[in-house]
Amino acid sequence: MKNKNKNIKENFLFSSKFIFGILVVAVIVPLYFINSLNLLPSKYLMIVVIGLAVVLGIFAVLLFKTKGKVRGASKVVSLLVSLALLFTTRYVMQGGDLLSKLTGANKDTHVISMVVKADSPYEKFNDIKDLSFGANTTMDSEGITSAKELIQEKKNATPTVVDYSSYGTLGTDLLEGKIEVILLSEAHRGLMNEFNPGFDEQTKVIDYVSYDEEVAIDKPEVNVLEDTFSVFITGIDTYGPVSTVSRSDVNMIMTVNPKTHQILLTSIPRDYHVKLGTKGAMDKLTHAGIYGVGESVKTLENLFGINIDYYLKVNFTSVQDIVNALGGVDVYSKYTFTSLHGNYNFTKGMNHINGSQALGFVRERYSLPGGDNDRVTNQQELIKGILNKAMSPAILTNYSSILKSVGNSMQMSIPQEDFTKLIRNQLDSNDSWEILQYQVYGTGASSGSTYSMPGHNVYVMNPNKESVDKGSRLINVMESGKSITLD
Repeated sequence: MKNKNKNIKENFLFSSKFIFGILVVAVIVPLYFINSLNLLPSKYLMIVVIGLAVVLGIFAVLLFKTKGKVRGASKVVSLLVSLALLFTTRYVMQGGDLLSKLTGANKDTHVISMVVKADSPYEKFNDIKDLSFGANTTMDSEGITSAKELIQEKKNATPTVVDYSSYGTLGTDLLEGKIEVILLSEAHRGLMNEFNPGFDEQTKVIDYVSYDEEVAIDKPEVNVLEDTFSVFITGIDTYGPVSTVSRSDVNMIMTVNPKTHQILLTSIPRDYHVKLGTKGAMDKLTHAGIYGVGESVKTLENLFGINIDYYLKVNFTSVQDIVNALGGVDVYSKYTFTSLHGNYNFTKGMNHINGSQALGFVRERYSLPGGDNDRVTNQQELIKGILNKAMSPAILTNYSSILKSVGNSMQMSIPQEDFTKLIRNQLDSNDSWEILQYQVYGTGASSGSTYSMPGHNVYVMNPNKESVDKGSRLINVMESGKSITLD
């Protein structure tokens, strides 16, 4: 009797009804998650529904209307198809999770590292906890104060801090062995390198502490499918988590008019001598990023007399990842040149580039006749290439991989709901966009009174007022809902 019941159970598990039931569940589950993701336009969703309905119909016939070996083979194939559909569900769910992490960003991460010489015998915090820590308490009082509190809280140690007022002296003393460990905010690493070239290669990080702050940016009131909106695109000069506060080496405003299908890329040189948005003092634009992305946004809003609705923050790592995930992009080069980063050759005209080549393309300035101005142009060309490649239905086949590749190196403040609206609308219409490029310019000068480097004579670029006024007019015309043309 026991064996008979066992055979009944085995027969049921391999029955047509049971296997078809598994297939039905395997069809419903991915449909549910695809619909909840709200990414596919109705026409694409309908194609998916019809396709899956046809699959169910075919297997219904095979499982209930055939016999013998054909039915047996159909059961095996049905189970394999069910398994494939469940893997599709995992793919969709993973994409949804990544999309939620990528959008709606609102934090800056402040990282304070404990740095020693590269050849130091110290390897962990316990090795340095009883040493005196050098720190620039004049230029980074807030960061160092927070670091001391965090070390006490998380490391159960009370650090002794030796005060410095100059990164030049602090870096030199570390490299010459006059002090064995320093506290350095990663936001200020660029300043340290300006005073001590090669600092990164001659040092190592033993440990670090970090804290988050909410980004101070006004909440936008726009309908992304109806209203013109502007996005501040910033490229930071560090690798790793993109939320880390750092200098902003790329500063670009992308203004989007969803009605006229125009996108304006307005670039501002990193050395632009501007009044910081909340500090009220003059500094280089790149240094605004030290105080968080909100500071950069406010600074540019004041410069152009505009409102910036969102920000998009990327680092050098993401440049490579995004381009590789897209399968490479096409960029236009005004000149034939060889990049110092990677030693890549670019020819005048269109170039198809991979991720590493893209990094060389946007970082190069020394091989270009216009220096920083030409580098800014190349940065715009890369953004244009990425946009052209991304605004295609073909991106659906690889969207999860693309999101995964940039998940830790891109940060967007635009809410997920608005972002998916934009994607769905583009996939539905497949409209072409006119991408226009503009950059403000100025004249080279020097300043000894910048907010971030007081008392040090540094290179700055004094803004050309006419170019700034024109940039402001172009953005404001787009904000009024009208089309623009560039002379």
